[in-house]
Amino acid sequence: MDEPDGVEAFFGPGGGLATTFVGYEARPEQTELAGAVALALATGENLIVEAGTGVGKSLGYLVPALESGQRVVISTATKALQEQLLTKDVPIAAAALGRELNVAVVKGRNNYLCLKALDGLALLGSALLPRAEDARAYERMLPWIETTQTGDRAELDFEPSHSLWGELAVGADRCAGRRCPHASRCFAEAARSRAQNADLVIANHALTFADLAVRKRSEDALAVLPDYDALIFDEAHRVEEAAASWLGGRVSQGGIRQLQRDVERAAREAFKPAPGRALAKVERATERLLQAVAPAQGRKRLREVPEESLGILTAALQELAVALQGQGDDLDQLGKRAAGLAADAAACADIEGLERVVWAEPDAIAWAPVDVAEPLRDLLWDRKTTCVLVSATLTTAGDFGFVRRRLGLDHARELALGSPFDFAEQALVYLPARMPDPRSPEARDAIADEVLSLCGHSRGRALVLTTSWRSLEDLAARVRDRLPYRVLVQGEAPRERLLEQFRDEIDSVLIATQTFWQGVDVAGEALSLLIIDKLPFAAPGDPLVEARCERISAAGGDWFMEYALPSAVLQLRQGFGRLIRGHSDRGVVAVLDPRLRTKGYGRAFLASLPNCPVTSDRREVARFFAESGLRSAC
Repeated sequence: MDEPDGVEAFFGPGGGLATTFVGYEARPEQTELAGAVALALATGENLIVEAGTGVGKSLGYLVPALESGQRVVISTATKALQEQLLTKDVPIAAAALGRELNVAVVKGRNNYLCLKALDGLALLGSALLPRAEDARAYERMLPWIETTQTGDRAELDFEPSHSLWGELAVGADRCAGRRCPHASRCFAEAARSRAQNADLVIANHALTFADLAVRKRSEDALAVLPDYDALIFDEAHRVEEAAASWLGGRVSQGGIRQLQRDVERAAREAFKPAPGRALAKVERATERLLQAVAPAQGRKRLREVPEESLGILTAALQELAVALQGQGDDLDQLGKRAAGLAADAAACADIEGLERVVWAEPDAIAWAPVDVAEPLRDLLWDRKTTCVLVSATLTTAGDFGFVRRRLGLDHARELALGSPFDFAEQALVYLPARMPDPRSPEARDAIADEVLSLCGHSRGRALVLTTSWRSLEDLAARVRDRLPYRVLVQGEAPRERLLEQFRDEIDSVLIATQTFWQGVDVAGEALSLLIIDKLPFAAPGDPLVEARCERISAAGGDWFMEYALPSAVLQLRQGFGRLIRGHSDRGVVAVLDPRLRTKGYGRAFLASLPNCPVTSDRREVARFFAESGLRSAC
């Protein structure tokens, strides 16, 4: 696709997609998206695009990326979306382009068997594994270990424990790199080599930012991704959280214990004494620090840190790093890892101002930048790499300003594309007239009663989204035995298995939270009713949210209007997008939060939703479903 105008040859009524993809419908919005992406890749100009539900954004950026002649990395929000691109969208693009495509899905190094680690385990024997069940699982894995051509853990027919796989695989911080005796046969390097030669590389946000973090720390570090000319972020509304996670640092008890095991094993393999005193100091210092700061559960922001305990841990890690220097390649590498952990521990002491936030978890202390705008300018936006950001939800009140400010994306063309769906005909919004404040004790009963009544009208076929795990558990307990339909609850089975059951059992009800607000694609009658218990404001006690709001206030801004409200609006839009996934879909969105009507900011939420009828009369909901002619689930 040498010229942006050439997209018509693929996306028009008589184009390549129409002639190869059964049921394809030419959509002007998709053609416009493809043209904008092609132009960005041709000119090197950054681009931010909101593409409404049903535009077909995956193909809209895949085709111009594949035709650009550049090495392009697609970064998705999750591994599940990586697989969806590879197995569903890439074959369609290949057929439309009339040629085979060399596409690689890239995973982190710790997804692959490490031959060097395997040598050490074989030498020392499985009896030295920390747990007896791990030793048995290792024996079960031996036939695969001896025959695998890829070393990819996804080939296994069972899921090895974290502790066992930790002995068999290494991340970038544990890899010996070119000094490894198995470098020429390394499974992770072979996968990376395939990516180097691919037409297109499919990664995920975590992997993309892990790569950027590794490159930032050291030019000699083993990069996670091959070098690339352009980077396309799909589900770009999740970029800020991914960046904050990977541009920060953490010291966890599990990570320290893994470091200890690695040092002890490397010392044995090198026939050298392990630095036992230094290792013991690190272990004691970690326990002392976590005893002082760790909450029983969740995350607790630290406005003050026990400087003495933190200093002792930092010094102990630095002492370990020095003890490992000059002891051979493997121990030297572990020394660098200890030094990195020392730097992360030291960073937790720097809590003056609002540049970073520090928090504690039950087994870790961590930090992250409060604002990722400046790091992202340095790492991405101001460099030669072309960046394209695409999502169904990037604007608030029709404006990209909020996302631009949060990401530091000062210079980029922008494009807002509406959905091709007719929401006025396909959807109804229900806002019950009399609901108690969602923070009041009586709200739980009222929400459960509404869920029961609404599911009766829709005959199940409902996705219920809650804003917290506590709400999920409470609601599931209240309605499960009172609904005559199968009730599926997040946490009781893997995410993809729950979605598979929800699609297959048409009258089932799925109650979920967090990740189910986005990335859920269930077309047809199985999802005819979407219920949202409360407006999705971020938890006020979350350390990052709290620090971001304080930073805005300190600069003279309004934290609610500038951060809390637009963030919640984008999240509500994401949730709403789960309902209508095709031109034949019809359904009801019920938001059981009276603040949409009673608070002035409720108008911002309503204005952000697609243009469709709104009612507070449950009889209208019953009439809508009666006219939809829902089929029997049998």
